[in-house]
Amino acid sequence: MNVLLADTSTQILSIALLTETSYEERLVDGHFSHSEDLLPEIEALLGRAGIGMNDLELLIVSKGPGSFTGLRIGMASMKGLASALSIPLVSVPTLDATAEAVGIYPGAILSVIDAKKKRFYLSMKKNGETVIPDRDGDEYDIIDELRKETSPILITGPDALLFAERIAKLDEALPILIDPEAPRNLSKALLALGLEKYRTKGADDIGEGPVYIRRSDAEEALEKRMKERKENDL
Repeated sequence: MNVLLADTSTQILSIALLTETSYEERLVDGHFSHSEDLLPEIEALLGRAGIGMNDLELLIVSKGPGSFTGLRIGMASMKGLASALSIPLVSVPTLDATAEAVGIYPGAILSVIDAKKKRFYLSMKKNGETVIPDRDGDEYDIIDELRKETSPILITGPDALLFAERIAKLDEALPILIDPEAPRNLSKALLALGLEKYRTKGADDIGEGPVYIRRSDAEEALEKRMKERKENDL
């Protein structure tokens, strides 16, 4: 099966192509230039594999949480390709893929993405089970849960170091490790989770979209304007 997969949820683009005879993955730190990088990277992967767009059979994309703009670019691009090529698309939660990319670890894995405004997108898994579900929070929101862990907690994700520093300031005694390979390429994790989801649940529904967790700045600004207008009308 020829499978194209991409993660655009952070400033780092993870992209890969699996064919019947080859596999290639790329990690591109384009500082959120996904609108410029994604399609050229796809074309380059296809060219080196010696296949065309029409040879693709399955698309896999991360669905968030993460950058609002990055997620929209990735989801819109892959949905467009799926529609044009009449092939299935499967989306995978970003933080699930972030934890999966670590592989086997004998303890809790805390996945983090900087959500700005001193907040993070967070999720923690242990032995494949979710301990902390996806949330928009900070170190104070999860410190009690982290203190329950007796073995070192592995912090991974593109912003692992930043969050680890915040945790250390809050509780220096907390046993934490920073993933030495973060940020990792999420391609193999997306592939594994995407294929499993496709086998068990099939392709995404046409209406399925990104998972943002928090509202965008534009939505918050609109709500503020509506509230001010309502107050002025009273």
